[in-house]
Amino acid sequence: MRNELHLFLASLVTLYFELLIIRYLSTEIRIFANLKNLPLIASFFGIGLGMLLGKPNRRMRPVLPAVTALLFLATRFAQRLHFSFGDVSWEYSLGPPAGLGSRLLSLARFLIVALGYSGLIIAFFAVIGGFVGQYLKQVSPLRGYGINLAGSLAGLIGFSCLAFLHLGPASWLGLGFLLLVPLIARDRLTIIVFAIVVGVVAVPQPNTFWSPYNRIDLVEMPPPAGWTRASAYSLVANHSWYQWLVDLSPEFLKRYPQAEPNRFAVPYYELPYTLVPHPKNVLILGAGTGNDVAGALRHSAEHIDAVEIDPVILEIGRKHHPEHPYDSRRVTAYTGDARSFLRKTKTKYDLVVFGFLDSTTLLSSFSSLRLDNYVYTVESFQEAKAVLTDQGSLVLSFATGRNFATDRLYATLKAAFGTPPAAYFPGYWVRGVLLVEGYARNTTLPQLVDVSGELQARTTGVLLSTDSWPFLYLTDRAIPGTVLVAAGLFLLMAWIVLRKTDLIGWKNSPAHLHFFFLGAGFLLLETKAVTQLSLLFGGTWIVNSLVIGAFLAMSLASNALVSLRKVSTSASYVILLMLLVADFWFPYSRVSAMSASSRVLVGGGWAALPVFFSGLVFSSSFQRFASSSEMLGINLLGAVLGGILENAVMIGGNPILKALAIGMYALSAAALLRIRPQLVDPFRHAALRRA
Repeated sequence: MRNELHLFLASLVTLYFELLIIRYLSTEIRIFANLKNLPLIASFFGIGLGMLLGKPNRRMRPVLPAVTALLFLATRFAQRLHFSFGDVSWEYSLGPPAGLGSRLLSLARFLIVALGYSGLIIAFFAVIGGFVGQYLKQVSPLRGYGINLAGSLAGLIGFSCLAFLHLGPASWLGLGFLLLVPLIARDRLTIIVFAIVVGVVAVPQPNTFWSPYNRIDLVEMPPPAGWTRASAYSLVANHSWYQWLVDLSPEFLKRYPQAEPNRFAVPYYELPYTLVPHPKNVLILGAGTGNDVAGALRHSAEHIDAVEIDPVILEIGRKHHPEHPYDSRRVTAYTGDARSFLRKTKTKYDLVVFGFLDSTTLLSSFSSLRLDNYVYTVESFQEAKAVLTDQGSLVLSFATGRNFATDRLYATLKAAFGTPPAAYFPGYWVRGVLLVEGYARNTTLPQLVDVSGELQARTTGVLLSTDSWPFLYLTDRAIPGTVLVAAGLFLLMAWIVLRKTDLIGWKNSPAHLHFFFLGAGFLLLETKAVTQLSLLFGGTWIVNSLVIGAFLAMSLASNALVSLRKVSTSASYVILLMLLVADFWFPYSRVSAMSASSRVLVGGGWAALPVFFSGLVFSSSFQRFASSSEMLGINLLGAVLGGILENAVMIGGNPILKALAIGMYALSAAALLRIRPQLVDPFRHAALRRA
């Protein structure tokens, strides 16, 4: 019983810290906001390495204090260490092209930070994963795997609870440290270092808030002389400026027409109502702290639905916006995903405003797809068109300027509405573009630069943003070179580590290859399902946590079934592959139009079925082998391959995830067919050689 409790705790701690590190890095170091699957695969590799070693390695365990201090303190002080520089992993840029020397320097900094952190993550999880491997060996395979899944589910729930409470890194690390103490009770130095790290991270950071998506810093701007209350705030999300909270009330502007930053914001927030004066019903997607809402109120909108995905940003707007727009009875605020709201609303709107939804936030900790991408697709704009009145208008602003992303937005709107939108370059505040569709498309704005003709001429044959390929920020269907270089160097680093630890003997073993490809297939299957379910139910952190939790629970259910009765691996494989092939023709668009309960039953059930049968395959195979920690470790190394292959979605879109998953499962089945009754375990020979 003691071993089982330790296994549960080790499994809980492992997934908890995996989520913690991915979340912390993505807010403090900008490159990981768009490259979140690199810490993910580094975590998988480290955990797999620890399990293969079978227990915390004697050479690696002493370095845990130093690794812990470097990993978390470098993240805490990333700004001072100049680690949070511009991201070069995506080809989206507002500025002029950089020179060759500058680009090479940026690439070098990118690779040093990306791979340096990857190395620290691997070392950290090699020790933590070693605890899982150590205790997994002392429990029967199926029971041990079930406990591992249950512990992982508990880790997910624990971290999700902290996110729900809007707690920050000090709480994350404090709880993680307490959970880890029973496993490292004899390592006094590690305990002391971890306590110091928690204490340093817990030092208060004034005016800093933590949401499930962002680190948010709010700074009050000095009001003009004679004004007794706040007139503006600056809001920074993940160390990147996000927006001003500005007083644009007639009372303030009459007294202080030149006040900054207020005067710069006036044209932007007045424009929609120059096009659509005095609208009855207004929908604002990406309402943020309330500037757009205040603009609608000033122009006598009768009712405003304001949708904002980040609950903390919305709450900051309620408390601190100088005009207090969310206090109005004419405003109904919704915390949630824009696409989900468009599907479920029954209201018709005279004006739909797309605010700045780009929050540099990822869809989830298990995908390289960006959350805001799905707001700017043909299907999303079609859903927005469907909620407009006969004389309704859509106004979209985006900080792209003369950039390929502007061309793509223009062409995507044109495809959704069937008519070319009106397009303007405002030329103030930010280097942005204003796109207008619907009834107001023919209203001219002489104060702006009309670029409709220019964009119309440039957008012939432009690659559209769709739910299948939602990459607004990629110039074409290609993986950015920096991502390829980082992935290649990571694989080289991983190979060197495996050689140094004498753990590469598995590469010729059909049994180990079977589990390796199962791991790759499952990660791709999980990413595919998370992506599809986020489109059905919304891309919020709650939805994604529930989806991942449901997958763990489904794997736990399949493991329980295999422990109770014999299950045919061949039949499970056939059904799994048939489901994956059938998914190419599954009518997700029809499911999205169903009621919420029907979407859960039909869409959620369909997504869960492959996970269940994949779990049957894994548990049935897992039952046959005594070396459970090695097999699970190899499975996690396979997940590393799946995480790298996931980047192919930038080329082939979401359908390629299904194709790659089918390929990985087919390879795992082929390896299983090669297994003979008497297996040679290369790890045992490696252990004998080391002894």
